[in-house]
Amino acid sequence: MNYKSQKPPAKEGIWFPQKPKLAGDWPSELSVSVRRWLAAVPMCEAAGARRLALCLLCGLPASGKSTLAESLRKRALGESVVVVVTYDDVITAASFSEELASRLGQASGISAEPGGEETSLWKQLRRLLLQYIEQLIDAFLNSSGLVQPFCVSEKTWHRFIGCLERQGLILNAASDVKTPSFTLNIPENNSLCLVLDDNFYYQSMRYEVYQLARKYSAGFCQIYLHCPVDCCVMRNRSRACPVPDQTICLMEQKIEKPNTKKNTWEQNSLIIDSSEKDSMQDSKIPDLISQALENPITPVEEDYERKEQDRAICAANILHQADKIYRRLISETMQTMKGTISVEEMKMVAQELQRAKSKLLEKLRQSMSHRVPCAADMMFLIKEQVDNIVHPYLFKE
Repeated sequence: MNYKSQKPPAKEGIWFPQKPKLAGDWPSELSVSVRRWLAAVPMCEAAGARRLALCLLCGLPASGKSTLAESLRKRALGESVVVVVTYDDVITAASFSEELASRLGQASGISAEPGGEETSLWKQLRRLLLQYIEQLIDAFLNSSGLVQPFCVSEKTWHRFIGCLERQGLILNAASDVKTPSFTLNIPENNSLCLVLDDNFYYQSMRYEVYQLARKYSAGFCQIYLHCPVDCCVMRNRSRACPVPDQTICLMEQKIEKPNTKKNTWEQNSLIIDSSEKDSMQDSKIPDLISQALENPITPVEEDYERKEQDRAICAANILHQADKIYRRLISETMQTMKGTISVEEMKMVAQELQRAKSKLLEKLRQSMSHRVPCAADMMFLIKEQVDNIVHPYLFKE
């Protein structure tokens, strides 16, 4: 059976193979992609029982993200509990102390500026926070305790827990001090809208959160707050702890706004002009969140799309390699035949080889929807075609 041409099964009437009780019991003959597909089954089932959506607030500093986040937290959204995680409250200036840098295996004095080196402390802290958010998602979907991850920074973890405590999300911690487990204060019949408040000015930052939503079959949406840079600078100056003006101006040059036409994963996005007074009460916002809750991302479908894209890239690469091989063989053959046949015959050979090359590439292109040829088969086929064309001219009776 050709599994590559198979589409994922329909949602209705879907049959799931029985998952072994232990991870080590997976049959060895199962491919990695099949194992991942099977592993996603319990996540889909959990997501079906408890609805979850991740909502990103992105935009320049002082564009109104925190104001909107607080408004969402207080606004009634049906049976949804809204929890806000503000990145600046967890990743603070104190996060870049020598003690924390040492825990993360970094030397002191590393720049925390956005756009720094790949291994910067700033990026590692963001990855840590994303791990904490994943722990929260897992605890909510499985109705289990929120447990501290294995690899953490104590200070940032406590800030994260404090963020949840201030919103009344945590009831208590277990008595075991070494591995405290926090109980979430979310009724079983309530859904959860997790609002992430950050600049998210690079597309890659937002895509990491989208991947997390896809992993847990959660909903995903984005709200981009558009505000003129001059307005952001003026608002920022009135803050208790303003950021430098140049930071806002630099970010305004680098920010990558949601692109719904180019990126299918950003289609559930809303752009709001936050310079207007009544923009935070936009009626489209609750509709956007409701749509995300009602339309969770399905890992099986997303994986199928990714595999189809990978297959198309692979096919294009094979065709390119076949074209290069054929061109090289034509050139070498013509050089070998030079002087052994007439000029007119040389032209005829060249024309036949070019026609044969075009037909072969088209045949390969059509056959790749069923089977991708290996390099050895492809080389043998090309050489055979070249020999069949050249042989009559070299060995004339």
